[in-house]
Amino acid sequence: MLTPKDILYMQDLLDQTFVLYKRIQHESTLLQTKEIITCFQNTEKQLCKNYKQLVSILQEEVKNE
Repeated sequence: MLTPKDILYMQDLLDQTFVLYKRIQHESTLLQTKEIITCFQNTEKQLCKNYKQLVSILQEEVKNE
């Protein structure tokens, strides 16, 4: 069971993850080195995966209340 404080931390984490995800999307359009572009793309995918996982945890928590 998540406490209200846990939920606030998760909300902040989701907000920051989303901001970083959007920034990586923007910055990757400016890159020219193939290796760095690949690294950014991999990071973007992982952030998306983590974001979805956190949302899923919160949805489950809401169902359990």
